Amino acid sequence: MMIPRRSCSNHTLTIAVTLVLAATLISISCSRGADTHPADDQASADTAAPPPPPPPPPRDLSWSGKVDMTLWSAVRVKAYKAALQQETPPTLAIVRIPRLELEVPVYDGTADAVLDLAAGRIEYTALPGTVGNVGIAAHRDGFFRVLKDIKEGDVFELDTPVALEQYRVEWIKITTPDDVSVIDPTPHRAVTLVGCFPFYYRGSAPQRFIVRAVPVEG
Repeated sequence: MMIPRRSCSNHTLTIAVTLVLAATLISISCSRGADTHPADDQASADTAAPPPPPPPPPRDLSWSGKVDMTLWSAVRVKAYKAALQQETPPTLAIVRIPRLELEVPVYDGTADAVLDLAAGRIEYTALPGTVGNVGIAAHRDGFFRVLKDIKEGDVFELDTPVALEQYRVEWIKITTPDDVSVIDPTPHRAVTLVGCFPFYYRGSAPQRFIVRAVPVEG
């Protein structure tokens, strides 16, 4: 990214520094009124709200590493085994759908190097563990082939560095590749799983299989 070059004369810099120093001095001299007693300041300090606690450290994410490739295509199995020889990207989250016996790590992006190995966070969607619509994609003939059996009401986990979150499938639909509305930002937490469709189509699949999930209440 290009950053505009900044230039200034010594005179301008001197004025700027002077103004900053002057503002600092004013804030110090005005922090205590002429009629304020030191004891009053101490009382105010004693009743001030304590600082907020530091945020908790990120949670460690780990998964079993067990992959059931029974439903996978031969091409996908070969690509996955080759991808295992490459450096593994940082894990953003782990998706677990117990009823479908699916566990898959989520890495960042949807490049071949990511999707050959795992699921990927769709670019420009929310990061796992934050408020918004987290878009997650994977191959229909790989990890996401089991989505052919997913149903509305199914519950799954999104394990993130922040917390272990529970989601319920709200709706499922089939749409076109250019329908980007399914990954539009949301004001609340949501997860959108995206895969190509039909699941057993030969060649470039013409549609997309979409699963929208919302947090489990309570």
